[in-house]
Amino acid sequence: MGGSNNICSDKTGTLTKNVMTVMEVYSEGKTGKRANNTLVDNFSKPTVKVLCEGYISNHHRRICANSSATITIDDNTGREKRLGNATECALLSMSDEMGYNYKNVRNLRKERLMVPFDSKRKRMTTVYSTDSDSEFIVYVKGAPDIMLPYCSSIIDENGRVSPLQEADMQSLERRVLKRNAEIGYRSLLLGYKKISGSFNPDDYSSEESYEELEGNITLIAIVGIEDPLRDGVRNAVKICQNAGIMVRMVTGDNIDYAKSIAIQSGIITKEQIDPASPNYLRYGCMLGKDFFKEVGGLVKMPPEKGSDKPRDAIGNPEKFNRIARELRVLARSQPEHKYTLVTGLKENPQNVVAVTGDGTNDAPALKKADIGFAMGITGTEIAKEASKIILLDDNFNSIVTALKWGRNIFLNIRKFLQFQLSVNVTALSIAVVAGIAKFEEPPINAIQMLWVNLIMDTFAALALATEPPSEQLLKDKPYGKNESILSACMWRNLVCVSVYQIAVLMLIMFIKPEFLIPPKSRDEGELTYQRRVNTTIFHIFVLMQIFNELTCRRFKSNEFYIFDDFFNNWRFIVIFIITLGVQILIIESAVTSSSGNKSFGELIFKITSIGFKQQVMCALIAMNVVTWALICKLLIPEKLFSFVKVNESPMTDVEIARGTVARIRKSRRFRRDDEDLVYIPGLRKYSFHRTYTGLPRVNTDKTFDRGLRNPLLRDERFK
Repeated sequence: MGGSNNICSDKTGTLTKNVMTVMEVYSEGKTGKRANNTLVDNFSKPTVKVLCEGYISNHHRRICANSSATITIDDNTGREKRLGNATECALLSMSDEMGYNYKNVRNLRKERLMVPFDSKRKRMTTVYSTDSDSEFIVYVKGAPDIMLPYCSSIIDENGRVSPLQEADMQSLERRVLKRNAEIGYRSLLLGYKKISGSFNPDDYSSEESYEELEGNITLIAIVGIEDPLRDGVRNAVKICQNAGIMVRMVTGDNIDYAKSIAIQSGIITKEQIDPASPNYLRYGCMLGKDFFKEVGGLVKMPPEKGSDKPRDAIGNPEKFNRIARELRVLARSQPEHKYTLVTGLKENPQNVVAVTGDGTNDAPALKKADIGFAMGITGTEIAKEASKIILLDDNFNSIVTALKWGRNIFLNIRKFLQFQLSVNVTALSIAVVAGIAKFEEPPINAIQMLWVNLIMDTFAALALATEPPSEQLLKDKPYGKNESILSACMWRNLVCVSVYQIAVLMLIMFIKPEFLIPPKSRDEGELTYQRRVNTTIFHIFVLMQIFNELTCRRFKSNEFYIFDDFFNNWRFIVIFIITLGVQILIIESAVTSSSGNKSFGELIFKITSIGFKQQVMCALIAMNVVTWALICKLLIPEKLFSFVKVNESPMTDVEIARGTVARIRKSRRFRRDDEDLVYIPGLRKYSFHRTYTGLPRVNTDKTFDRGLRNPLLRDERFK
């Protein structure tokens, strides 16, 4: 996520609060508006009755399919508590305000057929029988731009049904739909018609039969629903844009409403959608079907190396690249349009694509993306399984948090790598030189190296890898897939710090300066003197690594203040003090007791006592590693080291599937070997087709029920 440079976000619930309120109702040629938190209407009673009773019945069946959407009053706060689909709850509240309590009229009619809402059809239809079995009522609700062509009549100013002319439709689009979109209201059209004679639900099972059923309806009302932006979304979008990330909104709503929300959230500006403006983006806002047609759709290409499945590719990649540079809003988007956008963006090796989704149909795009974000509240189980991250609060601000932590993790890995490599280079150089010089004792023995490794591998990892993220991370540009984990700046720091450390240690090994190592006394043997030299080398080597941790905290060329946010990481402070204190105690433990017995330091670490003055000098020389690193940042440009490259390349999807993480997941005793979307009769429309190691394939009601009773298979995802 830290390298993401493209975010394709949903609108409802992610950018907006998904707390909807009916603000306006257009019916009988006039508009009822909300004033003082109350919906004011002056419609005729027959119109209100058909609007409310019809909708409530329709809504009741719909929420039963979706599981118990209701409105209750919280006993503690006295406030309205909504459970279920936000749009449905908003319309239930509207009915209550118009004097129709949904609890009293839910069972007025018997449902004969229900065609659920579909992301492609953008509408829902329910058929009810009246008291007479020879008359049926069809209630339809959905997107106005989709449903208007199906309307043949409208309730006029007098409350009577009159024909709906083409001029009337254009007037509705201009006076109601366009206005609602400009204000930021989501429009929903409610209509109905009556059918006389017999009705057989089995005759309606295809798209053609649905359209026949939904044709020639009477327009009851168009409602304008407000779904306000989440707090802080505009600022979060701005942060992403400043961080070098292109934020795009992919929504199923109509293009006018999508533009309005995009402008409010800062995804696009008014100038960028104004053809007369010099900043106009020709492809800034597009319909999903137009986008799909322009880019040539999807084509099948030969499979990647190691795979036997053909891969999807963009039909016209050149046109896609031109569109992708400008595209900010994709309206009336279908799942295949979203998948096409993600596929095209991923074809550019520099792109790292993050996508949000909540529905079952979003699963392909979530799985295709580099980072798939599923909604924890409104997301389906299938969407969550296909994603890599679940947003528990469905909030776009949480994506910014993930971005910040993703960049922080990558940066902390770099910090630790630079520290560890500098330790290794110095230690290896000393060992090689000592071996060539044929010293009787190595400057750093095995026990001492174990202590160095403890500092290098454990304490330094805890200190540097736990650095908390800073706001500065959100001002940097994203790193690409092909960016080396060892940057030119790191190579510069690594070489300079290692040269300093090696030079200091070589000076002690061969020249033995007297201010650090007093001359050998007459009664001191050669072995004892050499042990004093080695003790000084060991002490100053460890101290240089401890102070080098400070330089690794801020290793970039523009970071000169190494104590920036120093006190925000208490782990670093504690580890720094502990390692420094333990090192001093190790040196002090080499003091020989008055009885002549060997001390702890002499027995374990093979060191001898050095004076206080020498310890202070060792500390001062070690501290200069910080000064030396800052001088190198000022005087040596990092571009001199840009030629140093580590052979790195992004993992393919096949390599990821066969990688370490995948093997760890598959190593579980009861692992999922495959996941396919299948139909399980009598359970729910879609479920996972799963195979568990050593257990039967779950593919029938009987097997599924047996699996739930089996304690080995009690899994929240199964439930």
